[in-house]
Amino acid sequence: MGKKPDRKARAPKAGALRARLEQELQEAIPQIDEQGLAFLLNQAHVLIHNAQVEKINRELAELERKNQAARRAMGAAAAPLVRIEESDNGKTFFLGLGGTRKVLALEELKRLVRICYGAESKSAALKQLYTVLARDRGDILADAKIGGAASPLIEALFLALREKYRLEDR
Repeated sequence: MGKKPDRKARAPKAGALRARLEQELQEAIPQIDEQGLAFLLNQAHVLIHNAQVEKINRELAELERKNQAARRAMGAAAAPLVRIEESDNGKTFFLGLGGTRKVLALEELKRLVRICYGAESKSAALKQLYTVLARDRGDILADAKIGGAASPLIEALFLALREKYRLEDR
């Protein structure tokens, strides 16, 4: 068996306890038979492996925390989008709702705006918007995958309409 590098050279950096333990281990090695050395070496490998697993688990936990934060941020950034664009002639409007794009006539848009301002509360307006779309424009609800008045897209539509349009008497 070849001579191993002197571990005492590292001892001052590692701390007093570690230096003492390494010294005791070095002194015990000559007294241990080959089977005992194989056992100690196997235990050393287990300890090294467990330390690596713990390090990886800590890194994975940190990565998961960062991913959760990123997912929350993305969720906020990926909030339902509503875009309303007027055509050149002013008689039709393009409604981008989620991942769908639909055309609305001027009168349809005016009706939606009146609902947004005329309802007694925001929740009442959301219900009315959904009801009118379900009755008159079910294609919009189906294509945008809106299942009810509580859909975030209905609320986003309400907010977009209120932000972009005002009633003439208000």
